[in-house]
This record gives sequence, structure tokens and C-alpha cells, in this order.
Amino acid sequence: MTRGTGAARLLAAFMTISLMAGCGSSTPTAAPAGSTQPAASQDASAAAPSSGATSDAKLPAGKNGQFKVGIASREIVNDVDRDLIAGVQTMIEAAGGTVVVTDAGGDPQKHNDNIESLINSGIDALAISLGDATQLAPEVAKAKAKGIIVVTMLLLQHVEGSLTDVSPDSAMMSAMVSRTFLEGINYKGDVYLFWVPGAPLLEGYKAVFEAIAKSYPAVTIHEVPTEHGAAKSLTQMQDILTANPNKGSIAGVWGAYDLLVSGADQAIKRAGRDEIKVIGLDGDKIGFQMLYEDGSPFIATAVWEPKIAGQMAADAIIKGANGQGDTVSTQLSLPSWIATRHNGVESAEKRWGASVWTDIKLDKAAILAKYPQTETVQVVQPPAP
Repeated sequence: MTRGTGAARLLAAFMTISLMAGCGSSTPTAAPAGSTQPAASQDASAAAPSSGATSDAKLPAGKNGQFKVGIASREIVNDVDRDLIAGVQTMIEAAGGTVVVTDAGGDPQKHNDNIESLINSGIDALAISLGDATQLAPEVAKAKAKGIIVVTMLLLQHVEGSLTDVSPDSAMMSAMVSRTFLEGINYKGDVYLFWVPGAPLLEGYKAVFEAIAKSYPAVTIHEVPTEHGAAKSLTQMQDILTANPNKGSIAGVWGAYDLLVSGADQAIKRAGRDEIKVIGLDGDKIGFQMLYEDGSPFIATAVWEPKIAGQMAADAIIKGANGQGDTVSTQLSLPSWIATRHNGVESAEKRWGASVWTDIKLDKAAILAKYPQTETVQVVQPPAP
């Protein structure tokens, strides 16, 4: 397995924030004083540093008239991908620009090819979503040489020539959700870890979980390389369950994002193996659906707001286009929080709005009756010095 530079950075960052996730606590989202805010007093958009989304800021004319932004996405498979794009597009269009989007379908080479095509199409700015920073560096340099403003999203590190990279604090997210998961399985048993090899963000999440789990010799990790989406993890989990038919033979399933692990969640649910615990990251709608579906083994997800990340990327482009690029930090991060069954109602509405229950076809009143909301939503972000 090859880890990307983002994974190495995440693992290094984990060493500085792992204590924030708590150890053996009944409230695994707690963090040191000064680094958390209850959702009731501060929402995630307010906590996002330098979001500065000034709706009245306008884009200048572009090379060929209207200012044009290309968004190159390595893949568009889940709510995170769609919300990142929507955040950029809505703000750029409000500022008077136009947007064109490419989707590489998870293929790194096609991602680079799409970026090349955008660079040669006369765009004025480029927003790159996902990918390996080393692989993308030559493309960023080509864009800069043509006078194109470049921002990246979810690369987890700054690429020379770009204005900024916008990402959640992914090491912290993985540390928090991993602690929650390990407590859920009582720090012991066989764990099946689902991720997509070669995706730096997911490799990084995985590296942090494995680093934490090393402290618990009673935990045995079985790596399950899979594919984006849910179909592959469904069939893989069915095979794993067939090979391990006895209750207690599987403690849990750790998934690198909610949609990815939703197939495994369904396989476990169908098999009636309610002793198995499942966890994911991103706070997608399907994550909250799994959290509250009858018989679901899903216990928690790490939540952040990718639409705000897209807005922050668009804001950086607008500032760069108006000669204010030097005011943009080279890396911008977003806060996150852990949603469990006992704070998931507030978490879901904070992330998706009050209409989320209609969208995911669940009864909020029934959820509140079954799961008392006894845990506080803690929005976590390391304070700036």
C-alpha cells in the first residue's frame, strides 16, 4: 500500500491532537478548554477561520469577458463532493462569474487530464478538489504560469503556486471518531477497516486510526481495500460475515466515509448481527439515516460542513481576482464534531437543516422518544495562536 503525502501529514498531526479526542471517556467528543464550542452558542460557519464570505464582493472581467472558474473534482460520489462544488459555484455565480465542472470518476490520471483541459480552455481560476499534492504540483505550476488563480480543497497541504488549501482538520476528525469507535467496541476484538487505497485523504484517516489502535493490543485490524461507493463494501462484508458466522467474532467495522461503509452496514443489518459496531466519517445524509434506522449497527459519524469549505475556496478566488491574494492564508481549516444517537438530532439539523428528516425519510418524534438527546454537540477546532 502506498500512502500519499496527505496521509503522512495527517499521521504527524495526529500526534499533536490525539488527546483532544479523550481516552476512555463517556463523552468522546470532549476537548481541552479553548478548543470547543457548544453548537448552541457558535455554529460551524461562524467558527470557520477566514471564511469571510462577502456576498457583495464582485469578480472582475475575465480573459474572455465573464470571469470563468473551472472546478476539477477527482470524483463526485457523495454529499461531500457535491457540497464542495455547490459551495464554490453558488458564491462564484453570485459574484458575477461562471463555473464549469469536471469529474474524473476517481481516476488520478483523468483528474490531471481534466485539469489540463481546463487550463487550456481559457479559465481565469481553478479549484481542484481531492488528489495527491505531489501529482498535482506540475498542473498547479502550469496554471499559475498562465495567470490562473488556483485553490485546492481536501489536499491537506499547500501546493506551491496555489493560493490556499481548504480542508477540515482531518487528523482531529479521525482521532475523535476513532476514539468513539474504540470505546464502542470496549477496546477489543476484530475490526474490519474499509478504505480506498491511493486516496490520500482516506489513507490519512486510516493512518490515524491505526496509530491510536496500536495502544490497544486486544484490537486486531483486518484491512479491507474497497472501491468508492457502497456496492463493493456490501459484497465484501457479506463474505466476511459468512467466514465469521459466530456472534462476537467481529467487534466492529471502521469506514473511511459514511457512503463507503453503508454497504457493509446493510450487510450486517440483514444478517442480524447487532453486536457489530460500525462507524464512518463526513456526516452525510446517509450517515444520519444509518444512525437512526431500526436495526442499524452504525453508532457515530464525524461531521463537518463541506459547503462552507467550497465557499471559503470561492472567497479566496474572489480575493485573488481583486488583488487581495496576499490576505489569504495558505491553509484554511474547518471545525468538526461527532454525531452519536444521543446528539444526532441537533447534529443532523446543524449540518443539513430541519428538512433533513423528510429527506432521509425518518420520523424525528420517534427518534427523540427512542433516543434521549443527552449529549452536547461539541464543535471542535484548535484555536489559532
